[in-house]
Amino acid sequence: MAPYDSYDYQSYWLSREFEDQCERLCLKKIFTLIKDRRFLVDIGGGFGRLSTCYAPLFKKCLVIDPSIRLLTAGKKLAREKGLTNVEFKQGQLPRLPLKDNSCQNVLMVRVSHHLPHLSPTLKEIDRVLEKDGYLILEIANKIHFLARLRAFLRGDWSFARSWETVERRSQENINRHSIPFSNHHPQKVFQDLIESGFTLKAVYSVSNFRHPIFKKLFPQKWLLKLEDWLQLRLAPLFFGPSIFILAQKKN
Repeated sequence: MAPYDSYDYQSYWLSREFEDQCERLCLKKIFTLIKDRRFLVDIGGGFGRLSTCYAPLFKKCLVIDPSIRLLTAGKKLAREKGLTNVEFKQGQLPRLPLKDNSCQNVLMVRVSHHLPHLSPTLKEIDRVLEKDGYLILEIANKIHFLARLRAFLRGDWSFARSWETVERRSQENINRHSIPFSNHHPQKVFQDLIESGFTLKAVYSVSNFRHPIFKKLFPQKWLLKLEDWLQLRLAPLFFGPSIFILAQKKN
C-alpha cells in the first residue's frame, strides 16, 4: 500500500488555498516559456490537483502516482472538469512506467521532499525526456528566510552554507520508518541537475507569504498580487519555503 492510500490528501488542500494559488501563479509563468506542449507527465501528481492548470495548455497529460486511492479520485475529478486529455497511471520512482525519450515535459511538485537524494530521480527523468525537453521541479527549500533567521538566532552560522539535506521528521516518525520528509539546499539541487544533464532556465521563489501571521493580517488577494510580483525577484535570495525550477535536458 502506498503511503498516501491511508491519508486524505484532498482534505489537506482545503485549508491551503493560498499555497495552491501561489503554485498556480508560478506555473502560469513557467508554461509561457515552454513551446512544445505535446505531452506533459505529472510525477506524483496524486489526484491531479494541478491538472486544471496544465490540461488546457498541453495536448496530452499523464498523472503518475503510486496511490490507487489518489488516482481514483483524480479520474473522478477529470471527469467532473471535462479534462478528456488527462490520463492516470500507477507508478513510482525510481523507475517510471515510461519508455526512453517518450515525453517532452515533466512536472514534479511536492514530491522531492520525500526523496533524501535527488540524483537517481533526475537521472530517471533524463531517461524519459526527449532532448531539449523540460523539467519543472519544485523543492522544499532548506534555506528559506525563516529557516535562516532561526539558525541565526540559535547561533548556527554554518546552516545556510551546508548543502546537507535537512530531515523534517520527528524522531518518533523516523523510528516508525514513515515516509521521508526532507528539505533541500537549492544550490545542491542545481548541481544535481547539471550533473544529470540539465541546464537551468528559470528559478522562482514560491509561497513567500504563507506564514499564518501574513494570512491573518492581510487579505489573500493582496498577498497573491504581491506573491505574483515577487516570485522571480525573490528567487536569487531563496526567500520562500518552496523553490520552483525550470530545467532543460541538454545531454
